[in-house]
Amino acid sequence: MNPRHLLLVPLILILPVAIASIGYHWHWHWFPLLDLDNAPALLAYSMTLSLDEIGMAVILAVLSILVLRGWRRRPYQYAVFFFCLMAALGSAFVTKSVAKQYFKEPRPYVIWLAEEGRLTDSNNFYAQLPLTREQWLSDSLKTMPEEKIPNWLKLHWQDEVSYSFPSGHSIAAMTIAGFYCLLFVYRRRSPWLIAGLSLWAVGVCYSRLLLGLHWPIDILASSVAGVTFGMLGAGAFIYWDKRDKIAVSRK
Repeated sequence: MNPRHLLLVPLILILPVAIASIGYHWHWHWFPLLDLDNAPALLAYSMTLSLDEIGMAVILAVLSILVLRGWRRRPYQYAVFFFCLMAALGSAFVTKSVAKQYFKEPRPYVIWLAEEGRLTDSNNFYAQLPLTREQWLSDSLKTMPEEKIPNWLKLHWQDEVSYSFPSGHSIAAMTIAGFYCLLFVYRRRSPWLIAGLSLWAVGVCYSRLLLGLHWPIDILASSVAGVTFGMLGAGAFIYWDKRDKIAVSRK
């Protein structure tokens, strides 16, 4: 693996997301952009749902099998691999949790509902406890027509009453993609695997925009942080693997 590969992974992951921020400065309004009761919105929702507890477990299991398949097994290999993976994901989770409480950025759908006259201002909304926020959302959305905001999105909004910056889904997707893409490059796996994983991660980021959950800066910052954590985790495992090979060759 040569140094240009270290630039390839962030390039294919971060650059497509950066376009969203550039477009926002050109007054592209990501929400409400879609007809939320049509197939494109459901596709965006499915991308978001791919990172629920079950979806993430399946994705991690499949990607780990694809990476580790055919790798010469050595003592502690799996333990080191999953330690590096969990360290990357754990760092992303802690960063996301701390940053949300520090920046306290309101979500786009909260601003939009306030402009529609269905919520008070965002400061008042976020001054309430999470359970109260959920109830306020439920009350404000009861009379919203299904054609405008479908029930599945109403329920999803009620599950997402925390602050906006950064995006937990985006940072998780990009941490996973950064980790496994670098290992796919190291293992010389098919470029189609790298392309497919990158497309999924970028799709998760854009789904958060289109459903009114995040701003472009949220997903861009989350992408940078996630790719960094993921590549650091994968880099640590690659370093261990190379050191282990050297130790074995000297015996």
